[in-house]
Amino acid sequence: MPEKTIEEILSKFNESDYTVKLCNIIFKAIPGLQPFQFYNTIEGATERIAGGDASVLAKAKEIATTSDIKTAVWVTDAVDKADMGISVLTGVKNLMSIFGKNKGQSTIEADPQQAIDAAMKAAALSYIIYKIMPGAIGEKITHFRELPAGNELAAYYAMAEVALPFTDNLISGGAALISRLFSQHSGDMNTKFSSIVGGEGMKQAGQVLEKFQGPLAEYVDMAKDNTGTVMAKVRDFLPSAATIGNVADSATGVAAMGMDVMPVWSFLGSRLVAEACVYRAQKGL
Repeated sequence: MPEKTIEEILSKFNESDYTVKLCNIIFKAIPGLQPFQFYNTIEGATERIAGGDASVLAKAKEIATTSDIKTAVWVTDAVDKADMGISVLTGVKNLMSIFGKNKGQSTIEADPQQAIDAAMKAAALSYIIYKIMPGAIGEKITHFRELPAGNELAAYYAMAEVALPFTDNLISGGAALISRLFSQHSGDMNTKFSSIVGGEGMKQAGQVLEKFQGPLAEYVDMAKDNTGTVMAKVRDFLPSAATIGNVADSATGVAAMGMDVMPVWSFLGSRLVAEACVYRAQKGL
């Protein structure tokens, strides 16, 4: 498992990157989220969570060197890389695939590959939560939801990976959609994610995911009332973003063939891990 530090991933992003602009557009269209703040350092995360407290920053940097945090960082980065096996449709490629579909059913049954992809990303997020937060499973999820970056990543997942791809399933509500997603594709998710993180890793992800489905349904319900607004704003954004073609987003420094041109999960995930380190340092966890 190659190791990258939080600083290495965060520092690749700039406020002018398409990735950052896309996230800002989406989050502004979803009511209830804290105002989006760009940062690309642990110092920036500390400013957001703890007002820049120097002692908290020093402790957060210590926490960032622990093995579980390094594992979480690796997973956040791997979600955007199709060759790592966690996802097939990543970041803005996912959104482009949605907008490019022929008119037809937008359901889990009609698009099983998209559904498996969504289940895999939920497993990845659950595994990250397990690794970055201490305590019992319920406590881990509570801590996660207290982080602005946690709510941002969950809201992005609910909107881009669930609500927009499966709009026809939204009629029955977030709880029914999430339940159907995992009941139909838990086998594929378990097999594929286990091959990446091992059986113990899948067990850890599963423990979180079992209790996280309720909160995920809440995020989907929050997203479903705003899909039209988000879709309109992203449609306006994509033509200019698409002009980058096969040139990588300046955040990645690699060819777009090997990684999504907009590595949203890497960006939002590294922010989540950074804020978790600060939160733990602040709370003494």
